[in-house]
Amino acid sequence: MKYVQNEKGNAAFYLLWLLGIVAIIFVLTINIVKVYVVKEHANLAVEQAALGGTAVLLEKTEEAVEEFDTSIDLQSIAQKGLDGRSVGELIEEKKKEYMDNGADEADAYIKAANEILPDKLQKYPLLKYEFTKRFGSSASEIPEKVRSTVQDIIIENKANTEDTEIEFSQEKWRLEIKSTTTFESISDHKFISKFFKDIPQEGYGPSLKYMESVYSETGILP
Repeated sequence: MKYVQNEKGNAAFYLLWLLGIVAIIFVLTINIVKVYVVKEHANLAVEQAALGGTAVLLEKTEEAVEEFDTSIDLQSIAQKGLDGRSVGELIEEKKKEYMDNGADEADAYIKAANEILPDKLQKYPLLKYEFTKRFGSSASEIPEKVRSTVQDIIIENKANTEDTEIEFSQEKWRLEIKSTTTFESISDHKFISKFFKDIPQEGYGPSLKYMESVYSETGILP
C-alpha cells in the first residue's frame, strides 16, 4: 500500500511539473506572437505617418502651382502662351491619363507632377520661388505642418513620439520616418519576468522626384 501511495505522489509531482512546462511554453508562444503584432503595428504607424506627411507636401505643391498659374507675372503669362495651358492644367491632364490606366488619384497626381514639373521649374524661376516659399530654401527643411501631421499620426497609433525622426531624403526625394513602438511582454509572474522593449521601424512616402528641380542650381529666385 505504501508503494502505491508513493507512486500516486510521484504522478502528481510529474503532472504539476508538466503543467508548469506547458504554461511556460504558452507564455513564450504568446510573447513571440505579440512581438510580431507589435512590429506590424510599428510598421503601420510609420507608413501612415510617411503617407500623411507626404499628403501635406502635395497640398503645398498644389498651392505653389496655383499661385504661379494665377500670377499676372510675365513668366506665368509666357508659360500659358507657349504651352496653351497652365501648369496645373498640364498636371491634371497627365493625371487623368494615369488614372485611365488604373492608377489611383494620389499616385496619378504624383506621377503627373514628376513628369510635368521638372521642366517647368527649370524654365520659370517664379514657379521655383513659389515652391521654396512653402517648402523652405533647403531640401533638409521640414515644413512645420508636415512635422505636426506626422506626430499626430504617431500619437494616434500609440508609437513613441520621442523616438520619431522625420527626414526628407535628398537621394530618393521622399519623406522618411523612423519611430518605435514599445513591446510589453506577458509574464507568468514566476519563471518569466515582465520586460519592455522598443521595436524600431522605418516608413517611406512615395518619391516626389520633381523636388530635385526645386533645389537644383538652375533658375534664379525673384
